[in-house]
Amino acid sequence: MMARHVQLLLSITTLANVEAVNLRSRVFGNNLTGLLEQNRTDYAPAPHPRHYHFMATSTRYGTNPHTACGLDSAALVRGTDYLAVASAQAMQDGCCRCNRNGGGGRTASLGCGSCGKGRFVRQLPRGFKIWTPASAQIFHKEYKFVVVDICPHSHNAMWCPARAGQANQFGVHNHFDFATVPHHFDNYYFEFTPEPCNHDMQSRLARMSKCHLR
Repeated sequence: MMARHVQLLLSITTLANVEAVNLRSRVFGNNLTGLLEQNRTDYAPAPHPRHYHFMATSTRYGTNPHTACGLDSAALVRGTDYLAVASAQAMQDGCCRCNRNGGGGRTASLGCGSCGKGRFVRQLPRGFKIWTPASAQIFHKEYKFVVVDICPHSHNAMWCPARAGQANQFGVHNHFDFATVPHHFDNYYFEFTPEPCNHDMQSRLARMSKCHLR
């Protein structure tokens, strides 16, 4: 009886140790996966812009009542056909508040209060499977956008270059972190061309921003 009791205790202890090792392995595996993802350089080449001047990668982060451009991003675009975006630090003239146009060369010049137009390209930088059909409106509609914030390099090194002429981890010189997004949004490539904001948006920027945007 005593021998059976000791054997049972040994089995429980062994099982606990195995579970602990497995847990550590899973944690290490997750950390290793993240580390490898940050250092990958073998992604498929980015598409070239076909109908617009520049190509960008894209992410989403939601609206903010106090952006680096001194405004409430949700309020700015409410009732308009503009999408609110944060542009990469390289596209602005510095970091991190009330920046004007930066960029140059393959890096678009889009600081606080700048606008543009473009379309989403049905391709993901990491090569993941795309479940949204090619017929979806997001791949065919032209979207207008306005820069309301900055994507600083220090916290977004994978996506947002620090200086004009630099590319992100996917070989792209531009990046938009979307505060507002259309239906079916994912991290698709986005081809675009800067353009002046329309009169209504210019008025909104002048009225709502603490950065004295004109």
